[in-house]
Amino acid sequence: MNRVTDAYVSNHYINSINRLKGSISLLQRQIASGNLIEKPSDSPSKSAILIRNNDVLNQINTNLNNIKTGLSFLNQTVFSLEVIQSELLNVIGKLTDIEDPLKQKNLNNYADQFEQSLKTILDVANSKADGKYVFGGTDLSEKPFRVSSDNQTIIQNPNSTGKVNAKISSGITEKINLTGVEVFGTILKGNGAFDKNTSIGSIKTVNQNVYDSAGNQYNLQLNFEKVAQNKYNLTYTITDSNNNNIFTSPTPQVLDFDQNTGYLSKINGKAPSEINISVPNNNINFFLDLTNLTEGNSDSFYFELNQQMDIFNLMKNIIRNLRNGILPTEEQKEQVHRFHVRVLEKLSEIGNIINQFNSFENMLNQQSLQIQDLNQEVGGVDVVKSIIELQNKDYLLQITQKIAASILPKSLLDYL
Repeated sequence: MNRVTDAYVSNHYINSINRLKGSISLLQRQIASGNLIEKPSDSPSKSAILIRNNDVLNQINTNLNNIKTGLSFLNQTVFSLEVIQSELLNVIGKLTDIEDPLKQKNLNNYADQFEQSLKTILDVANSKADGKYVFGGTDLSEKPFRVSSDNQTIIQNPNSTGKVNAKISSGITEKINLTGVEVFGTILKGNGAFDKNTSIGSIKTVNQNVYDSAGNQYNLQLNFEKVAQNKYNLTYTITDSNNNNIFTSPTPQVLDFDQNTGYLSKINGKAPSEINISVPNNNINFFLDLTNLTEGNSDSFYFELNQQMDIFNLMKNIIRNLRNGILPTEEQKEQVHRFHVRVLEKLSEIGNIINQFNSFENMLNQQSLQIQDLNQEVGGVDVVKSIIELQNKDYLLQITQKIAASILPKSLLDYL
């Protein structure tokens, strides 16, 4: 029979105590962190799952932050549009009141009220959210609108056209802004198709009425010359009522159409966007939107002007006329009504985007909870079970220490 030495007994109890202390320390760390796995080598397969899930969680959190930022900007846009819409209702009400002959004795009073409405709308059009102009597009350096030096017209920043997008899910981005051009700008929009079968060198011509800030009419002639397959050069001229040429495009705009889809793919080598046509000497300023043009099997294109002038200069003209004793025309009243409808349409558009953001936010929050639950199943700690195990280990440690304290001294004494 082998003799059990005192050294063996001592080492056995010391090792047992150390193992118990190590187990207790591990349980305490796991309970504190909530994780069973402290390093990948603890469980390579589970670690791989957790790493993959955490990458997905990080992307979800990034998208949720984008949505939060986007919703803040969108809500400020809604607020701004609602203020403008409310002020337009006041203007429309006053335009109705002024039809009463009894109220036409003091047109200057109405002019003053319209001045205040114009100021309110202009201030809101230049308002900011999170340090960015609400209707400034991607231009952060300049107000979307400013008053001319002679105080006669309102000038729009031609760079207030950029669209701001937010990534709200994998592969999905959504616009979070309305540009100044979209809401207030005068836009000549092209629709329909060019016949792709026409010969190279042929020219398609469009004549369209455009207006200056005082409402004077001019003629815009657009010339689309086919220079290659799926490629056109656009030039344009503007003439006054006496057929005097007041503006000619400095260089051609190069339009490229996709040969497979027929859609306009590039303008001057870049993604299609509005072309600003401005003649400062004649107070002409509008945007040419060609993004809806396509190439097809026949010519079926046409152009539409959304308004004669923007709401700012329209109201400037109304105010100027009132101070000269001239009542607003039916056309001017109709233009105010049309702009009011436009604002309501933009409110609806933004509302739809907000609903989409809210839907994605709910979906991402649900996905986040599901992944967190999965992580808990894979590498999480059952706190109740671990606490009970910790109590048992602690009790066993105390017993082991008591036994060791009672045995080890006697063994040492026998040895001596």
